[in-house]
Amino acid sequence: MFKKALIAFLDCFEGYVCQVLLVFFVTILFVQIVLRWLGWPLTWSEEVARYAFLWFIMFGACYATRLSALNRVTLHLMKMPKWLSSTFLIIGDIFWFIFCLAMAWYGYLAIDELLELPYYTPGLDWNLAYIYMIFPFCFLLMAIRIVQVDICRYILKWEIIDPDKASVEESKHALMEECPDDEPVCYDAKQSVPHIADEEKKS
Repeated sequence: MFKKALIAFLDCFEGYVCQVLLVFFVTILFVQIVLRWLGWPLTWSEEVARYAFLWFIMFGACYATRLSALNRVTLHLMKMPKWLSSTFLIIGDIFWFIFCLAMAWYGYLAIDELLELPYYTPGLDWNLAYIYMIFPFCFLLMAIRIVQVDICRYILKWEIIDPDKASVEESKHALMEECPDDEPVCYDAKQSVPHIADEEKKS
């Protein structure tokens, strides 16, 4: 039981971190707005929110990688045979994997330099090296997620559904359920707007 819970947590680790960071920096900014309106502005809130937002973006990119939801151009692959499109996707993932490892390595070098020649933030007097550690960590985590997704998709043959496509399908399904049975829903290919088939015939 504990092992399954731990695996499930690690599988969605970035998502949980993003939720915490989102609530954190939105709360900090809200408190700053209220206190500024009262005449008691904070000197450190905007800086903390900025760095929290930076971490939110990096963990969000890792989580999108895990969901296979990062934007990529795949329209041309849809016209290819399945084996050929899968080959091009794997080649693209290899280049992406190499890029992540390179960014992690150069991020590590940058942090090592900042530790030797420290630079401190103006508001909180924090060493930027500790804040920028998010870059090599997240790029390394992203590389791991790339391998994980490819193993699930091409070796284990698991179907990984794009969250955007899943949301569209859920919306269509909900719309079909809301409409009466005698009024089927049609979709206009030009306008991408649903309309009732009977009303279209009358017009």
